[in-house]
Parts: sequence; structure tokens; C-alpha cells
Amino acid sequence: MDDDVVRCAVGQRLRLRRRRLGLTQMEVGARCGVTFQQIQKYETGAATVSVSRLLMLAAALGTSVEDLVRGLQHHVGN
Repeated sequence: MDDDVVRCAVGQRLRLRRRRLGLTQMEVGARCGVTFQQIQKYETGAATVSVSRLLMLAAALGTSVEDLVRGLQHHVGN
């Protein structure tokens, strides 16, 4: 259950950042070499973002991985 919370929270942060920049899912996908459908899955929490993909997404969105995951350590199981 904790994984679901983290996956959805990261997805929400990705979507918020993308929208603030006025980018489409297609544009972000093109920057990262994935389809807009995959971006959609990340944003909805339907797919887990790998660390390497998270690095790509952060760069494509002009932010840091830290900004995308800040505070989520409290949701990770011990």
C-alpha cells in the first residue's frame, strides 16, 4: 500500500510540474523518449517510474528529483 501512495504522489507532482510549464504529455514523452501514454501512466500512478526515468523526467521538466520526491520517505515501509 505504501508503494501505491508514493507512486501516485510522484505522478501528481509530475503532472503539476508539466502543467505549470504548459507542456503536453506528448511533449514530455518526446523529451524522454517514451509515448504520451507512458507519461499518462506515470502521472496517474498506474506505472512505477524507474530511477533512470525519473532522472530523465526531472531534466525534461526543469526540476530536480529531490523536488519530485521530497517528503515521501514517510510513506515508505520500514
